[in-house]
Amino acid sequence: MSTDDPSLLKLLSQATAAYERALNRELRARLDDQLRPAHYAVFRHLNPAGSRITALAEAAGMTQQSMGELVTHLERCGLVTREVDPADRRARVVRVTEAGRTALGVASERISGIERTLAQALGECCLAELRTALAQLDRALTQSAGAG
Repeated sequence: MSTDDPSLLKLLSQATAAYERALNRELRARLDDQLRPAHYAVFRHLNPAGSRITALAEAAGMTQQSMGELVTHLERCGLVTREVDPADRRARVVRVTEAGRTALGVASERISGIERTLAQALGECCLAELRTALAQLDRALTQSAGAG
C-alpha cells in the first residue's frame, strides 16, 4: 500500500457510513425522522429473547450510559421496551416491541434494496466475493486477537 492509498480501515469505515446513510434515509422517512445510525447499534446487537444494556453496550463498544440513551430514545419511539429480567428481577432487559418488529421489517426491505443496488453496480459475482472476503476478514482478525 502506498502512502497515497487509503487504508483498508478507512475504506471499510467509508463503506459502512455510505451503507448506513442509504439505509437511514428511508428509515427516517418511514419510521421516525429522529432515527440516526447510532440507534442501529441497539438492533444490531439485540438478542431476540432480550438483552441487558450492559451486554448491548459491550457488544457495541460503547459505554452503558451511551447505550442507555439510545435505548431510551427507541423506547420513546415505541420500538423497544425495558422489562424485568426473569433471571434476575433486579435487572431489566431490552426487548423489541411489535412496532420495533415492523421497523425491522422495513429495515430488512431497505437492506435488500441496497444489496440489489450493489449487485447491479459491482456484479453478482463481485458482491458474492466481497461478502466472502468480509466474512474471512472477520474470522482472521477474531482468530488473531484470540492468539495475541
